[in-house]
Parts: sequence; C-alpha cells; structure tokens
Amino acid sequence: MTKTSRQFYEDLAINAFRFLGCKSFKEINQMTLREFELRMIAFKLSQVDEDMKRHEQAFLNNSVRARDNKGNAIYKEFIDFYDYEERINEALKGTDLHKSKLDEKRINELKQIARNLREFREGRGTI
Repeated sequence: MTKTSRQFYEDLAINAFRFLGCKSFKEINQMTLREFELRMIAFKLSQVDEDMKRHEQAFLNNSVRARDNKGNAIYKEFIDFYDYEERINEALKGTDLHKSKLDEKRINELKQIARNLREFREGRGTI
C-alpha cells in the first residue's frame, strides 16, 4: 500500500521526535529529506555503538572474575585490569594537553573499591 504524503510526513515527524531529538515541527520542517535519512542512519549506528558497549561491559565483567589454574584471581588490583593513567596518556598522545595525575587519595580509594569487589565476589556475592 502506498502512503499518502500526509502519512509519510507524519511517520517522518514521529521518527524525528522519537529518535533524533527534534523538539518542534519547525525543526523538522527545516531538515531536508537527505538530512533526515543521514541522521536516521547516524542514529542507527549510534545504537549499534551502544549495543557494543553493553556487550563489551558484559565481557569485561566476566574477565575481571577470571581465575588462574590454582583458583587465584588473575587481577589482584584494579590497575592490573585497567590502567587508567596509561589510557589517559594514550588518549592525549600527540596533543598539547596535559593530564592531571590521580592523587594518592583517589588511587587508594580505587584500590579499596577493587579489594571490596573482589572480596564480595569471592564470597559468592553478586552485584
């Protein structure tokens, strides 16, 4: 069944409000059809990115619980699993921005969080 131009416009408007964050008909009417199509493609790709982040998080949640053959935790400290400072350095490489180092208090807080999490999980707890 072929849509009427009114049905087509209403579908476009609904999708623009729902997925593209448009707040008014004025905003929708200023968009070209090509812009709408490209923005919808970008939205769909961003959904794929979000889905990938969720799957990556699930993978990391599983990895952080990894044990060696003796049953010992592979990651004893948070920094063994994720080196924040190194990641910041990599992200800023080639820029003229300077990173601010984690202060000792924050490092100790993160270490304590990692220890608490490990102890909780070793006690068969779940989050």
